[in-house]
Amino acid sequence: MTVKTKAPPKVRVTEADFETLAAIGRASRTPMPGLDLLLDELERSSIVAGPDRKKPFVRLGSRVTYRDVSLMRERTVRVGLPGEANVDENRISVLAPIGAALIGLSAGDVFRWIGADERTREIEVLAVED
Repeated sequence: MTVKTKAPPKVRVTEADFETLAAIGRASRTPMPGLDLLLDELERSSIVAGPDRKKPFVRLGSRVTYRDVSLMRERTVRVGLPGEANVDENRISVLAPIGAALIGLSAGDVFRWIGADERTREIEVLAVED
């Protein structure tokens, strides 16, 4: 019996975000839980220009509401660069696994990955604000 798995959602990035995120990936010298995920997502991303950005997607600086499917918990965060992360202000780094998973997704997208702890993680994007 064949088990069907849903294809991962599209990952869209602006050219500026792509350049910034790729530079972060190249400059990272220490292994971080979200780094490999971020680099994998960048490899399969599509760069979009102004007119192609009709549907909002998670970019650097975006405010995102998502649901952790396994915990059935909703959270709203702002995704940013590593130096901008601040738990008290709900700002997360793109090098955190959740931040790396959120980049490029749109409302309604569901993304699943295997965490560093070998457990399956799954999130659903509920809303994106630029």
